[in-house]
Amino acid sequence: MKRVTIKDVAKRANVSTATVSRVVNGIGTVTDDNRDKVQTAIKELNYFVNTAASNLKKNSSNVIGIVIPTFTNEYFMELIKGIEDSFVYSEYVFYIASSKDDLDKEKEILQKFRESNVEGVILLTIGGNESFIQELLKMNMKIISVERRVEIDSGIDFIGENNVEATYELTKKFLNEIPYRDVVLLGGYEELSIGHERIEGAVKALQEKELEYMYLNGHFNAKISEEIFPDIVSRYPNGCGIISLNNTMTEGVIRAIHRDEEKDYSSKYPVASYGKIKFQSIFKKNIIASVRQYPYQIGVEVSNLLQDKIDGNASETVTKLIRNTID
Repeated sequence: MKRVTIKDVAKRANVSTATVSRVVNGIGTVTDDNRDKVQTAIKELNYFVNTAASNLKKNSSNVIGIVIPTFTNEYFMELIKGIEDSFVYSEYVFYIASSKDDLDKEKEILQKFRESNVEGVILLTIGGNESFIQELLKMNMKIISVERRVEIDSGIDFIGENNVEATYELTKKFLNEIPYRDVVLLGGYEELSIGHERIEGAVKALQEKELEYMYLNGHFNAKISEEIFPDIVSRYPNGCGIISLNNTMTEGVIRAIHRDEEKDYSSKYPVASYGKIKFQSIFKKNIIASVRQYPYQIGVEVSNLLQDKIDGNASETVTKLIRNTID
């Protein structure tokens, strides 16, 4: 007898597979009417999730591996929420690991995912493991690169932000609102797409204004960026504009600005930020332009693409860029 699937239940109940998943897992919001229809269909079809049998039949683990750089950034937590909320197959579980932005740690995690025969991998790479990732692709492992491109010759699916466009628009808005011609560009991770693409967008806008700028590497790190601020003050004691290409670096700069309130750095060093920070509304005087990101939407797009890959409905390599907005 053919095994009853979540799709069969959805068809019998005349609801979406996502609704069935919510009922089965007891999460999300479902109307009483739809819950009754799903429960009736489950009973009529004798549906149950037999994970062990399914795994043996498919020679897979029903596990999705997710590699993120850190658990401390809210952006990544919102991204994961988007993935989990929109993944409709209730029999799948997620293994989430942090590479801590360490090359060897990332490779170790990917190696364990391969040994565990995961069904797919969602990867926010630190870069440098391209050869190993290429091997995994040749083994038909389904990998979706998110936010940070994997620079390899063969196609790998990618979903992320349009960093060049967003940073270009951010810088244009910022330059039109500040009284300075001196600008500091605070970047990092130039070897990764998020690093060099954001630099590219900012530099394009600066060149259009025929402005010189000083580039400093904040390594996408709050502490390093906070420590850099005195160098900015020393170079531009009368003030300048600061373009921070990552919200974590912005947090460090804002801490430095407010460390010595008597010096009134707030009025002399306006900031443009790629991404928002906690309690940003408190710092309106400091952060006068910022990029609004949509990590939850990216998570949903990643989830949908991975499910298409699992179902065999997406054989072509996909690249999708999500547009941000400027506040």
